[in-house]
Amino acid sequence: METIALFNNKGGVGKTTIATTLAYELTRSGKRVLMIDLDPQSNSTQVILTEEQVERIYLDNIDRPDRIKTIKDIYNPMRDSNEPKIGNVKNAILSGNKHLFKCDLLPSHLSLSEFEDTLSDAWSDLRANKLGGFRRTNWFIQLRNQIENDYDIVLIDLSPSLGALNRSILLNIDYFIIPITGDIYNQYGVKNIGSWIQNWIKVYERSLGYLKDDYDEITLNKSEINQNISKDNFKKFIGYIISRAKMGKSKRNIISYQKHHLDDIKKTINSSLSFSTDSRISTQLELGTITEIISLLTESQAAHTPSFKRVVKMLDLDKKWDKRSVENSEFAIMKTFQEIESNLLSNIEVLKNE
Repeated sequence: METIALFNNKGGVGKTTIATTLAYELTRSGKRVLMIDLDPQSNSTQVILTEEQVERIYLDNIDRPDRIKTIKDIYNPMRDSNEPKIGNVKNAILSGNKHLFKCDLLPSHLSLSEFEDTLSDAWSDLRANKLGGFRRTNWFIQLRNQIENDYDIVLIDLSPSLGALNRSILLNIDYFIIPITGDIYNQYGVKNIGSWIQNWIKVYERSLGYLKDDYDEITLNKSEINQNISKDNFKKFIGYIISRAKMGKSKRNIISYQKHHLDDIKKTINSSLSFSTDSRISTQLELGTITEIISLLTESQAAHTPSFKRVVKMLDLDKKWDKRSVENSEFAIMKTFQEIESNLLSNIEVLKNE
């Protein structure tokens, strides 16, 4: 099972569209996919589920059998007791046959920010070399262990925050992807990510060293904490996906502006994230480019369906369409995500072969 987070310190980069559409494409290709929405804004959850399903997340009676469970059901046991024990993950997962994106889904919850507070306290305890702080910070290991035989790929939609929740995920995932757009704020966002990760790795390593002085190896091995992390082995950055405007005379200035900043962003990626990039894929980090992502998101949100699902159905039925019709654009989108999927899986294969 491969765990992959989509993350950028800058919002408005098409992360939700990329995450949900990539989950659909991977599922369509035969992969067993789980989508985990860990952004408190819950955008991926809102795209995938209908309004009626979203309402069932927030039922007042939590014991109603038709309530849709969420990430809150996973973290509540740890938050309520302050013990490093999460809830039953499999019971909270919504099957892919309940919506049109077909991947299994662990929905987000608008109160996810309260878990951020719990993890912030856990990080303070970790800095004080307390085992409980380490165990709570490493909660994602428990989640992963509960489902490791059930999925090929787990996609995780993260918020733009440089906070405790995202830190706890990046600590224990396999890879992360950065969606980018061509503006100067993305350049700063990428730079922030690199320095932020390196800073908390130093803190974690230092406290782990003290912890190993206080506890024996058997105790630590039973504690479900990451004991193998350093700046040198944090090779988790697997690529970036570009969102940009469509070519056209009316957008010539926008295209020029984007190209200028995209060139700078790529340079920043090469410098700020070099510590997290395996040299074997350093020339293969550009996974693909998506055009007109805002219109894609609007269409997907309105219909709660992947933007090119209509084309997939027509191809399955061996039907043709007029090249001037909207299906032609949807076909191009489908080919783009097939390319992204291919490049992503290729990079994973390279990294798995030691």
